[in-house]
Amino acid sequence: MNILIKGSFATNYEEVHKEWVNGSKTRAECCDESRSIISKIDDHNYVALLFEVDFQKMLGLMATPERAEIMRENGIKNEMYQFSPLG
Repeated sequence: MNILIKGSFATNYEEVHKEWVNGSKTRAECCDESRSIISKIDDHNYVALLFEVDFQKMLGLMATPERAEIMRENGIKNEMYQFSPLG
């Protein structure tokens, strides 16, 4: 499954992006990290795309105390959507 994450944050995009880069090895445990991407929408919003996601594994990785702390520190809130290719 492919996941689109529409996220918001209270800090700044540089902090969120830094945490995204730091999480690469962990994300690789649940998706095709070589295709993952994050992009700034504006000063408080971003979008991320994850491909070939093992959703149950991803939920487990996101439920760690470390991930919860990162999300709390940056005021991150996410909405997740499943997407598929048009063709």
